[in-house]
Amino acid sequence: MAATEAQKAASRRYYWKHREKILPKLRALDRTDYLTRRYGITRDTYNQMFAAQDGKCAICSVTVKGKRLCVDHDHETGQVRGLLCDLCNTALGAVRDSTELLSKAIAYLKEHRHDE
Repeated sequence: MAATEAQKAASRRYYWKHREKILPKLRALDRTDYLTRRYGITRDTYNQMFAAQDGKCAICSVTVKGKRLCVDHDHETGQVRGLLCDLCNTALGAVRDSTELLSKAIAYLKEHRHDE
């Protein structure tokens, strides 16, 4: 049964009156839905991974304050690997998850190191 215009108006009034309480709950639901759709994991799974990594990036071990860690996954299989900070996640994306490219980048940095 479809809601009447009066019911819709009442719902809007309630939302605007109580939005400070409602918005955080809606955002949490949106995040959970996103995690499930995008990575096939639940919010609980994300929280377990976060706790297992002590809230730190799986690569550089930085603790990110006020932001979530990125869910890193294999782009071919979709398999979730761990949680990364934005920089490490971007770095893996930049080398297209290629260990060969990453090895070449490491060799390049070693070759052009200017030790002080």
